[in-house]
Amino acid sequence: MATFLAVAQFRNVSFAQLLYGGDDLSGEQWDSRNWNNQTAIRERLFWLAAEACLLL
Repeated sequence: MATFLAVAQFRNVSFAQLLYGGDDLSGEQWDSRNWNNQTAIRERLFWLAAEACLLL
C-alpha cells in the first residue's frame, strides 16, 4: 500500500485502499466468525466502498 500511496502522491492523483478481515487469528485456534455466511455484511461493505470511490 505504501508504494501505491507514494505513486499516487507523485502523480497527484487520488488513491484509497480498503482492507478488511472477518476472522480472528489472535487465539490458539482460528475463529472464522462464520464470515463466509455473512453475505449481508459483505454486501454492505462493498456498497460503502463503491460510494467512497464515487466521492474521490
